[in-house]
Amino acid sequence: MKRKNWSMKLSAVMAGALLVLAGCQPVSNVDVNKVINGSFAVKSGEGRSTVALELTPSASSTQTPEEKKAFELLSKLKLDITEAKTQDALHASIKGNLEYSKGKIPFHLEVSETDYILWLEGAKKPIVFKSNAAAFPQGAPGGVELSEKLQKQIEELAKKAVEEAPGLGGFFVNNFPNPSKITAGQVTETVYGESLSLTKVHAEVYGTELVTLIKGFLTNVLADDAGLKEFIGTLYDLYAPFVKTILEEQNEAGSEQMKAAIEPYLNNKTLAVEFLHTYIKTSLQQAIAQYDQTVASMTEGGGEALKPILSDKHWIKLDLWVDKDYLPRKSAFEWNLTLPENGSSAIQGIKVTSTSENWNLNKPVSVSKVDVSDGVTEWEPSSRITAGKLLAALEPNSALYKLLKDDLHVTRKNIRLAAAPAGEVYGTQPYNDNGTVMVPVRFVTEQLDADVKWNGETKQVTITDPLSGSIIELTIGSTEAVVSGKTLTLEKPAQLVNSTTYVPVRVVSEGMGADVAWEQETQTVVITRE
Repeated sequence: MKRKNWSMKLSAVMAGALLVLAGCQPVSNVDVNKVINGSFAVKSGEGRSTVALELTPSASSTQTPEEKKAFELLSKLKLDITEAKTQDALHASIKGNLEYSKGKIPFHLEVSETDYILWLEGAKKPIVFKSNAAAFPQGAPGGVELSEKLQKQIEELAKKAVEEAPGLGGFFVNNFPNPSKITAGQVTETVYGESLSLTKVHAEVYGTELVTLIKGFLTNVLADDAGLKEFIGTLYDLYAPFVKTILEEQNEAGSEQMKAAIEPYLNNKTLAVEFLHTYIKTSLQQAIAQYDQTVASMTEGGGEALKPILSDKHWIKLDLWVDKDYLPRKSAFEWNLTLPENGSSAIQGIKVTSTSENWNLNKPVSVSKVDVSDGVTEWEPSSRITAGKLLAALEPNSALYKLLKDDLHVTRKNIRLAAAPAGEVYGTQPYNDNGTVMVPVRFVTEQLDADVKWNGETKQVTITDPLSGSIIELTIGSTEAVVSGKTLTLEKPAQLVNSTTYVPVRVVSEGMGADVAWEQETQTVVITRE
């Protein structure tokens, strides 16, 4: 699969923003299509970039001490990419820091065709998890097997999607109207210490223009028959073979009805394109005819939330510098939204800014390897990535651990389950078995960020809690449970009810360091954990 490093991705995002901002008309003889295409023409290179988030508090809102603490902690965040490298289509790396009010957390990410390797300051070892189809060589989660043919098609689809991105983006460029403020011209700019002659494109869009720009875009698309058909045809060429393979493999499991409905379109591109073209045009005609009325109804009465977005206090500003080959060399971006001071929100203003610069484009570059000589922590691709699993991979005295657990309380749980009436157990409801509260083991343990495995042959449930390190083994019909190697006697045996395993609440919750309470008045079991 084709990948770009963070700086290259940011340049592509900036080009995409320019697509929206610049519209279809050339600006001072600068071909915006070539600028967009240039961002996708980068196959290798180096760069650095920053992305910053700033939140302004509302003076009229009231915050609890805990809410105020969290706001102060996260109101100014900065992602500082100090080194980004793309070696080729399959290998990249980035180094940088996540900065917040209490300090910064360095990280290093290496990407290959099969693995993501992430080092975080405070991690016990680098964390490794699989990428794309390589994550599921024996089948995806949920039992959906990926054949070798389908895996290859996924990889091929990803490559083709990147190759077709300039053409697909060009459809939007050609049909989007120009905003009121856009300029372009020749400048001299410094990139990574080198003075370069570049073309600078500057564009601004304000919320007051959005309604007109969107209507203009829809109108232009409706009139662009050839462009719309080409756009649909490109998407068809990308996805039809993939969908066809899925249907063929599902057909073996008996999905004849779905195949019969879709197959005529998968085997006839002209038929599929004409069908989608007619459907989209009809929908566009209806949308444009009702556009003004729809906008009015959305902004009047209960549409207060839209007014800040459509005001002059909402804007996007972009500067993009490209070289003579239209390759992106530098960018600056700003998004600002000011909300009304009405006391309903703790936030009055949101501001996102970013900068980037790139060099050594399409020249030989080698990625920076993550040091794995002392081993790694492997995350199973079929298991969930949870806050508990992340904390288990960190040193308890590290800044990241303290940020997540002590400041953000990412592991804090408060699970409330109303008990089912006698003889009426449905879904995830617990029930009271003569004074013993029985809970659905998978639902409760997954709410506590633990992993659950079922062995149908032995009728055994194994719960693994990465945060506490506990391993709990339960067997259907048995009053014995093994908790981290110690055998305990249960109040009631584990039971199967409507194909769901139920166990006494205390062995599951307290085995993972949670507290359990019973509210008699509401017949509710409450499970909490810090």
